[in-house]
Amino acid sequence: MRTVFFTGIGDTGKSPMGKKNISKGDLLFGLLGALDELNSWIGFCLACDKKKSEHDIDMEKILFRLQEMLFIAQAEIGAIGFNAHPTDRGVTSRTIIITEYHVREMEKIIFDIDKVVPPLKNFVLPGGTMRAASIDIARAIARKTERIAVKFSKKKKVSPEFLQFLNRFSSVLFALARYTNFISGKKEAHPSYE
Repeated sequence: MRTVFFTGIGDTGKSPMGKKNISKGDLLFGLLGALDELNSWIGFCLACDKKKSEHDIDMEKILFRLQEMLFIAQAEIGAIGFNAHPTDRGVTSRTIIITEYHVREMEKIIFDIDKVVPPLKNFVLPGGTMRAASIDIARAIARKTERIAVKFSKKKKVSPEFLQFLNRFSSVLFALARYTNFISGKKEAHPSYE
């Protein structure tokens, strides 16, 4: 077999992390798995229907960039799982951590979208186009991931920037879902509370 698709090492419900075997039920794997699930959904969003816009907002570029940022987030959490600071030379030859730059990058996307879409006056029901609905699912997964990260941060130290990053992640996805429906001419639906 040229490609190893399985190792069998985790068959007992534990995975090796450095010199330790950690239960797959550990919060570390919960957080890494949630980040992976979120990245997979972003990949699904990329595969959904595309709509060109006259606005200077490149959805494909943004979604792909979000995937790249999630890999940085996973590398940072993986390094913490090894009980090593992500910038230690023994773990990586360069710094792979979420920084304030990543948070500001997402805030800029949100501000750019906010200039284009109509002002938000009511809550918005998830859905609309296939891509917008998919982004809404990714947003819900981002919120779940943030909750797991907060629990993880009580056990292992994570940076304030990492938690800010996850908080902004769901916000940027909300903005992207609204933008997707807007450029597709799909009217937003609001809850009636009836």
